[in-house]
Amino acid sequence: MNIAIYCGSNLGNHKDYEIDAKKIIQYLNSKNVSIVYGGSKSGLMGTISNEAIKLKMQINGVITHDLANKEIENKNISKIYKVNNIRERKAKMEELSDAFLALPGGFGTLEEISEVFTSIQIGQHIKPCALYNQNGYYDKFVEFLKSCVDNGFINKVHFDSIIVSDDIAYIYNSFLNYTAPKTKWEL
Repeated sequence: MNIAIYCGSNLGNHKDYEIDAKKIIQYLNSKNVSIVYGGSKSGLMGTISNEAIKLKMQINGVITHDLANKEIENKNISKIYKVNNIRERKAKMEELSDAFLALPGGFGTLEEISEVFTSIQIGQHIKPCALYNQNGYYDKFVEFLKSCVDNGFINKVHFDSIIVSDDIAYIYNSFLNYTAPKTKWEL
């Protein structure tokens, strides 16, 4: 299984983000998972890629030519794909991945995971998506999405298809047992 991990190019304000990121990679390594991520050695992206390298995991990075210099690409990973822009980056990550996991991050992380949520809703793919809700990091985002359901802008079945947990074993098992919902036009 290839799991795309979206996460921050910063480490965040709490050491726990970095500690949990390493534990997640260690767990996924025990399951023979390959990682797809943003290709950087900065922030949590650097944490997950360096931990995967240390464990000799297969890790594929996708980075834009421009960000390769700004975020500093991790040249020690298994394979790097360089693309022209963020849209191509997201498309390549989606193509290479069987499931998607968002760790704590900012605008980019939210935008990336939201796009794959949308792809499920419209039937572009049937791959599972999860929010790693470390210390309630995604509580407000989930609350917003629930409000979208309550106000009739997201179907409940699509909201319910999003895996939300702070337990990587639960997330991984949910990926294995995932059944995609019908598209919004089939409901």
